[in-house]
Amino acid sequence: MNSDRNLRNDAGYRALLAEWPFQAFLWTQFLGALNDNIYKMIVSVIAIRIAGEANAGLNLAIAGAVFVLPFLLFAGYAGQLADRFSKTRVLQITKSLEIVTMLMGIVALASGRLDLLMVVLFLLATQANFFSPAKYGILPEIMTEGTLSRANGLLELTTFIAIVAGSSLGTLLYEHWQGRPVAMGSLLLGLAVIGTASSLAIRYVPAAGSTETFRWNPFHEIVAGTRSLLKQRSLALSVVGISWFWFVGALFQLALLLAARETLHISEGHSGFLVMALSAGIGIGSVAAGALSGDHIEMGLVPAGSLSMGIFCMCLGATANYHAALAWLTGIGFAGGLFVVPLNAWLQEKAGVHEKGRILATNNFANMVGVIAASGTLWLLHDALHWNPTAIFAALGLAMLLGSFAIFAMMPARTVRFGLWCIVETFLRVTIEGAENVPHEGGALIVSNHVSFADAPLVGMTTQRIIRFLVWAPYYKVRITRAFFLVFDAIPVQTGSTKMIVTALAKAREELERGKLVGIFPEGHITKSGEISPFTRGYLKIVEGTGKPVIPVHIDGMFGHPLSYQGGGLFRSWKKLWRPRIAIRVGKPIYEAITPEELRRVVLELGGIREQEVVEWK
Repeated sequence: MNSDRNLRNDAGYRALLAEWPFQAFLWTQFLGALNDNIYKMIVSVIAIRIAGEANAGLNLAIAGAVFVLPFLLFAGYAGQLADRFSKTRVLQITKSLEIVTMLMGIVALASGRLDLLMVVLFLLATQANFFSPAKYGILPEIMTEGTLSRANGLLELTTFIAIVAGSSLGTLLYEHWQGRPVAMGSLLLGLAVIGTASSLAIRYVPAAGSTETFRWNPFHEIVAGTRSLLKQRSLALSVVGISWFWFVGALFQLALLLAARETLHISEGHSGFLVMALSAGIGIGSVAAGALSGDHIEMGLVPAGSLSMGIFCMCLGATANYHAALAWLTGIGFAGGLFVVPLNAWLQEKAGVHEKGRILATNNFANMVGVIAASGTLWLLHDALHWNPTAIFAALGLAMLLGSFAIFAMMPARTVRFGLWCIVETFLRVTIEGAENVPHEGGALIVSNHVSFADAPLVGMTTQRIIRFLVWAPYYKVRITRAFFLVFDAIPVQTGSTKMIVTALAKAREELERGKLVGIFPEGHITKSGEISPFTRGYLKIVEGTGKPVIPVHIDGMFGHPLSYQGGGLFRSWKKLWRPRIAIRVGKPIYEAITPEELRRVVLELGGIREQEVVEWK
């Protein structure tokens, strides 16, 4: 197994960057994205100058369409190559083709002919199309799920640093070197050579092993990938979300060039800083998304990012001030990074091994449909309907706000859980040990000591999966908390009725057998002394005979918090109000039968407590 894959799940950014093969991967894709954006920006500026004000939007739309056309025509071929051959070799060979393309770029720049510049732009996009599925597909092969979000954060950061630098350099190079086209082309050629050299250090991964017949129909793989996605709702929604991100990004990149001239009244050189602010925000937001995700893929960031993008976009649509626009664009980019990183990581991790290239190629195809739609939308709104750029931004913001509510409706539990996670991380200092003991799939019964009203969110932090907790019915019926329990599909337990208790336990058992995580506090009440009370036998009715494991959990440090019962009731103790240290320890799965006394002893030992110590306290 590759050493990258062996990186610990809790490896941070420093550990990732210490791996030279991963660094080489980042440098390779960074230099490629840099080259793409420098050349594309040069072509865009030339297209605007040639067209004049009347048809500027049309020429920009054509340039955008030329760049995305290869992703539509050849995406299927790219996916097949990524599934059939070593993704490392695909990256290296396709990267070398960039050198040939840039040699042609020197000729096109020297000629000054827009048609030749468009041809080279098409070839550059073709090379990027074959590079992309292997680039995204190789990450889950060299990373664990615990490091995948951070790896994607760095990938997006370096990509958008390249966009920042490329967009700025493109406009500045043309402004200062428009009379020296060979110098511009030679710089691009040098970047292609350096990027190809760095690709040679990317760690080798074997071919995925696809044995399917090579399909010469360029759209066969896209149709097959679409059918596969339609059977996997979460992956399909990820592709829709990523494509929406690309639509918004492409529309912004094009509209900002028009906003610079029509609304903000700034020079071409300054317009590059608008794209720089947007791209820098995306890069920073991507790294933040990786850090916030921690050792799993945090999908709760998606609705938070979408809502924030909508708000900042509405603010951008309401300003004509250059410096304010820079601030709002940075905010939009930051929120965009939070939005897209979890979606990319989820798609890479959950796509099947033997069809990963196909799924990622289908995603690229859908992304480029979004980019083409952005070009068409710009022409329709700006040239045909005569909307100014600020109106376009405001309309986008409104669409994103509405989309946020749709995302929340599709994944309310993950959205609310992320909000609770933010609250917990703000007011408590939580450390988690043994989180890897919670299974990534399949049913398991989580049992924990019960110290406070915050215990369910705290136990929920040990896994990215949603845990269905059994909740005492009077708490379930409280109006202020009922909405949370409904979102997490909690199971109410009415202790005054034997029949209702049996029904609740049967429901929990059914969920366990369906492969869900179920949570229970077997003490049956929150401790008033800080000690762990004897465990009831209810959990046995849930787990016995199912073959599913019991996962013991111990929470330490919450007794004395206002949400605990120290002092005799809720909000009686304020000793640990602000950021107390909380330790959550998760034990090894227990598959064999275990009595309540034995299970209680296991939980005690997780907290470093011996049974005789409890006796002495009493």
